[in-house]
Amino acid sequence: MKTIRQILIIGAGDAGRAVFNEFVEKGKESNIVGFLDDDASKSELKISSKQVLGTLSSIDKIIKEYSVTEVIIAIPSAPHEVLNSVISSIRLTDLRIAIHIVPSGEKYFEAVPIVPSLEELTVFELTGRDEYSIDIDTIKDKYANKTVLITGAGGSIGSELCRQLIKFGVKKIVCVGRGENSIYELAKSLKLYIDFMENPPQVVYSICDIRDKVGIQKIFSEHNPQIVFHAAAHKHVPMMEYNSAEAVSNNVGGTLNLLEMCCESNKNKIEEFVFISTDKAVRPVNVMGATKRLAELVVGYFGKYKKLKTVTVRFGNVLGSRGSVIPLFMEQIKNGGPVTVTHPQVTRYFMSISEAALLTINASAISTGSEIYVLDMGKQFKICDIAEKLISLYGLKPNEDIKIVFTGLRAGEKLYEELFYEDKKLNLTQNSKIMYLNEEYHIDEEIMKSIVKGIESIKLVSDEEVREFLKKIVPEYNYDVVQTQGPARIVN
Repeated sequence: MKTIRQILIIGAGDAGRAVFNEFVEKGKESNIVGFLDDDASKSELKISSKQVLGTLSSIDKIIKEYSVTEVIIAIPSAPHEVLNSVISSIRLTDLRIAIHIVPSGEKYFEAVPIVPSLEELTVFELTGRDEYSIDIDTIKDKYANKTVLITGAGGSIGSELCRQLIKFGVKKIVCVGRGENSIYELAKSLKLYIDFMENPPQVVYSICDIRDKVGIQKIFSEHNPQIVFHAAAHKHVPMMEYNSAEAVSNNVGGTLNLLEMCCESNKNKIEEFVFISTDKAVRPVNVMGATKRLAELVVGYFGKYKKLKTVTVRFGNVLGSRGSVIPLFMEQIKNGGPVTVTHPQVTRYFMSISEAALLTINASAISTGSEIYVLDMGKQFKICDIAEKLISLYGLKPNEDIKIVFTGLRAGEKLYEELFYEDKKLNLTQNSKIMYLNEEYHIDEEIMKSIVKGIESIKLVSDEEVREFLKKIVPEYNYDVVQTQGPARIVN
């Protein structure tokens, strides 16, 4: 028998009302049991047919009384201490309740539906992060009525770029991905926005490998993109350690193919190529990071010598991405444990997927060309601490009710990540969360020729030869060193 959705909305302000109105428009008003809000002026307020049932302190009582199955926290600017308290109360009342949160970035948009943007429990409710801002007017000026092509559109970052760009008045979005199922899922998620938008953009879905020269050429000639976001990449660190040739072929060869296509299509006014990079490209100790660093250099080459406007944006882990630790930990807790952590000292940067996408789009909008932008990821968090906090949020005791087991670093993994080299100076922009550095090391024509030649034969050589090829062009790549020191830090 199917469970009837019984949804409680936390927050009876603008965001909460907007969420409720979307359920009304879909004919699902009956799924909402009511609201909770600490604002005394909203006490017993009636919003359409639904009542403000009480304050946040009564959440356990309301959950039981109304048999609540889902909670939507619609307070985009709520401090993480408040979110912690609310989530803990929900978990202590009923572990089975689904919790969704309105992302803080949604406060910038008025004519866009909120419900499709709801996020599940993230690390910010466990640790807290600073507020961020974006320059809406600058972004709209850049993207209004433009045709934007996104590679890796079915992936975590690519799909979020699609979902965010759709809000800025673009004329057309060309979603390119290799996996048909991921593109199908993207199409379903974008439809949730398009169905509620007065003037939605045209959205095109293309199944194509970025290494397919003929296929990519056809897509460019049919749709004439003006801006390209390149998010397609093999990103799984341990997997790429055992498939090094494939990592080079896709992450470097695919990037090169797209850059060449942009230059060939300059008659069609390619205005900008935006490359999505990673903290693992800094002082890389794994194949994936080395290939992303090499791709950064190739992008820089095209910016300097081919006069293509290029932008590289570098950031760390995003929550909601495939393989993120939070959903894994939650699944392990629900199964009774243990929660598996690779190493007691391992740390990582974290950022919500919507924040990463919006800041990347903002960086592109302010770019003058050839910069490497670095997003301020805040501090690094110990994965072990996050595991303990999450277990506690479920009302359980770490290492008593739920064991934490250390499994050892996987192939190619670092203890910590870095976003820049400590001897490189970061330059500030008007956005405190976006910084940039100007590259001093550029590859020249001869190195570029060796890269092209290496890519052509990369599938024919051994893993050791692949690593030697990467090391030759990325001298800081050191796959024999185990990292023991801390990272360079961003100091504003």
